[in-house]
Amino acid sequence: MQVSFRRPAGALLGLVLFAAPAPARTDPPSAAAASDAWLDSTSPQWSEVSEKIWGFSETALKETKSAALLADVLQKEGFIVTRGVAGMPTAFVASAGSGAPVVGILAEYDALPGLSQVGGQSKKTPLVAGAPGHGCGHNLLGTAAVAAAVAANRERIAAKLPGTIRVFGTPAEEQLLGKPFMLRDGVFAGTDAVLAWHPADANYVCTKPYLAIAAVDVEFFGKTAHAAMNPWLGRSALDAVELFDHALALMREHVLPTARLHRAIKNGGLAANIIPDYARVQWFVRDESIARVNEMLSRIRKAAEGAGLATETTSKISLLASTREPLFNDELSKVLQKHLVRVGAPAWDAADLALARGIQKEVGVPETGLADIVLPYAPGHGSGASSDVGETSGALPLAELAVATGAAGQPWHHWAVTSCAGHALGQKGMLVAAKVLASSVTDLLNDARTVAAAKAEFQKSTAGKPYVSPLAPDAVPKVY
Repeated sequence: MQVSFRRPAGALLGLVLFAAPAPARTDPPSAAAASDAWLDSTSPQWSEVSEKIWGFSETALKETKSAALLADVLQKEGFIVTRGVAGMPTAFVASAGSGAPVVGILAEYDALPGLSQVGGQSKKTPLVAGAPGHGCGHNLLGTAAVAAAVAANRERIAAKLPGTIRVFGTPAEEQLLGKPFMLRDGVFAGTDAVLAWHPADANYVCTKPYLAIAAVDVEFFGKTAHAAMNPWLGRSALDAVELFDHALALMREHVLPTARLHRAIKNGGLAANIIPDYARVQWFVRDESIARVNEMLSRIRKAAEGAGLATETTSKISLLASTREPLFNDELSKVLQKHLVRVGAPAWDAADLALARGIQKEVGVPETGLADIVLPYAPGHGSGASSDVGETSGALPLAELAVATGAAGQPWHHWAVTSCAGHALGQKGMLVAAKVLASSVTDLLNDARTVAAAKAEFQKSTAGKPYVSPLAPDAVPKVY
């Protein structure tokens, strides 16, 4: 169905979005049809929410306006909102209803540095040069999660369904911080199941796990000296970084093909004529399982020690973030698949296709347009990236959905994603995701048997082992 995104002249978001529900019909529609219809009728306002967050473009742990907007929407809809959880001012939990089952939805809303872009443009055109942008579509992600929760809660009230709906506002996903710290601090306690979604270039339910990842800082400490007059008195921390990086470059030949190692030198000294007594490099280490990541980390520690010995410096390795590979729950995934098939792929128009093909031409991928089918539920659907969604799945049953919001084959973490995320193209995918999530939550509230089966599957998959956080008890969330 074609959705109009034109707003009524002079309409205020709060007055339109939070209008009272229409009177009940004599012959009420199904829960899914009712929530679909409500989301269609309010789609201009959800588009406005996503556009506001797109305009804020706030990076990790700085999402003050974005988090407040989403939390305010939920509060006005009757959710009880707790803000600033787990030591993060931009993290929140919103809850409606009472008792079991407790079904959660994950919301993200952080942007990426340097990806500012004018919406709806097929060529790189920064809105503000060097500024952040939503190059992963999290403005769509957070908005759809909240819209779905509001729609499901309206149906919960109308149908007098049991249970509780929770929205977890999880900041700093791009730095893998929000969910692990919220898990460590017990924010998810008492939740029976969690649903998530992510913008993508196709429509499917995730079955292929993301890569597990650990982010580490490697610091070296040496002695400073004048680089010309008496360099023999110095011990260069930058030399240690270079030797350490060379060791890891050689190590690449001796890791599994699934491994990914990449780095950025954060501090290489202050001036060329001063022997640097401090240097820091940051490494991301990824593989298909957290066990493999941890094995590589043990080798990295040895390389750092060796580089320190060779340069007569000392080293320190600090874990910044860690998340395991996702464990997708089959019982929950089938609920998402049912509603994704029912709702169908986004309905694209000529302008959407023109934008997509323009982007594809610009970035050098086949000009195939946009995904217009729903992929069948099968192994292998997923991404080669990493997400702290994986850490959540280690603590409780989780399923995740992907919906097309951009051109097929386009690069991610890219200005092209920002362009689509600020355009009607992305908003159409967002609306599909909201419908699927809302109906899936309603199904789970009304189906204790499926929730119980999902929990039993989770216990079997984890061998009944309790969740253990990778974070130290005294670790604090910080941007790195």
